Amino acid sequence: MRILGWLLIVLLLAFFLFMEELYRYIFCRRPSGLFTLLFDSNGHDEAYYRARDDAADRLRNIPCETYTITGGRGETLKGFYYPCGAGGKRLVFLIHGYRSNHIETGGLFYDYYHSRGIDIFCCDHTASGESGGHLIGFDVWESQDCLHWIDFLREKFGSDIEIILHGFSMGGGTVLQMSGHCPANVKLIVSDSGFRSARAALQHQIGPLYHPLRLMNRLIAGYDWNDSDVTDSLAVSRIPILFVHGQDDKLVPYSNGPFLYNMYQGEKDCLFPPHTRHIESMYTVPQEYREKLDRLIGQYMTP
Repeated sequence: MRILGWLLIVLLLAFFLFMEELYRYIFCRRPSGLFTLLFDSNGHDEAYYRARDDAADRLRNIPCETYTITGGRGETLKGFYYPCGAGGKRLVFLIHGYRSNHIETGGLFYDYYHSRGIDIFCCDHTASGESGGHLIGFDVWESQDCLHWIDFLREKFGSDIEIILHGFSMGGGTVLQMSGHCPANVKLIVSDSGFRSARAALQHQIGPLYHPLRLMNRLIAGYDWNDSDVTDSLAVSRIPILFVHGQDDKLVPYSNGPFLYNMYQGEKDCLFPPHTRHIESMYTVPQEYREKLDRLIGQYMTP
């Protein structure tokens, strides 16, 4: 019996250490080295990564203005403004995804928005890029912070600015979470590979470990993954939304795209390309993506 008791203690200790490493891997700025080694793998072709990294390198060499605000947890958040000829009056707010940063996201879409004369603003979320913070908020914190960025932009460029929100992956969920709380300045939202909630996304990824990890997050970070569900915001929003989702997306299952599109009652359009993985649509079907954006921008924003 004593041996069984010690064995139980060892197993419990091993489980708690495992869960700590898993939590660090998913939620912390500095993830678990062990889990990173075991589970991180490339989700795209090498050609996609080359295109993304080349675009990011070009953006690093483009002058920008850097702004700072204080996040909801007291950390310093950084934002980056790239003037493209609109004087801040027509502006796209590009919102990056999980474990990404403003350079990766901004690089892929800089040429498009610059060619349309729309200024570009992007930020680094909490625990990402040049911003402070240690924990990721799975759109609960990020959506609140981005609403504060909108207040900052209105104060900086005037109360009459027109804004496009364009988010990717977790950022796609973030813009949908924001949709029911935005000022009238937001004229159009683009959700690329967004999810309904962190709950659904994480259940898909971690299965039965979801419930103990959810409890850990409530104790450590103070928010619940149910708070990331975007459906309540979509129920009250009437901002035009373009839903984009690749049909071969394995990270955020493709079913999220049609579900969110079908439930939304406001003005909407969709782009669901086949043979397209996570956030690859501008890479696989660039002409279709540009045509959708051109039509919506022409319809909902002042020339």
